Amino acid sequence: MSLKKEYLEDEAKKGFENWTKEGWEFLLQTSEYKELAVSTLSKILDIYQRVEFKYNNSYYEVFDAADGGYMINIYSSDEKDEDGYYLEVNITDGGLCTGTNKDAIEFML
Repeated sequence: MSLKKEYLEDEAKKGFENWTKEGWEFLLQTSEYKELAVSTLSKILDIYQRVEFKYNNSYYEVFDAADGGYMINIYSSDEKDEDGYYLEVNITDGGLCTGTNKDAIEFML
């Protein structure tokens, strides 16, 4: 078993609790681990109603929408305001997904 695979399996057992946005980007860009990343991010979204990750040099924010579904915002920068929210000036795309939490993660990828 490769060291990379052993490391990922160990992190999966811990629930990827302390993974950085760059760590998620690595998983999402590695075809053999993309499904693991999507399902884990979906689980985080289900539990916390919000998830953030980096993919292809963009910063993704997915959260429960007030009227149902999920809002997905994509930002060009990880700059945030004093309250910890991404700056709206950096939004490059976004939309509403009315599917499942997994659909919301995959919606803009």
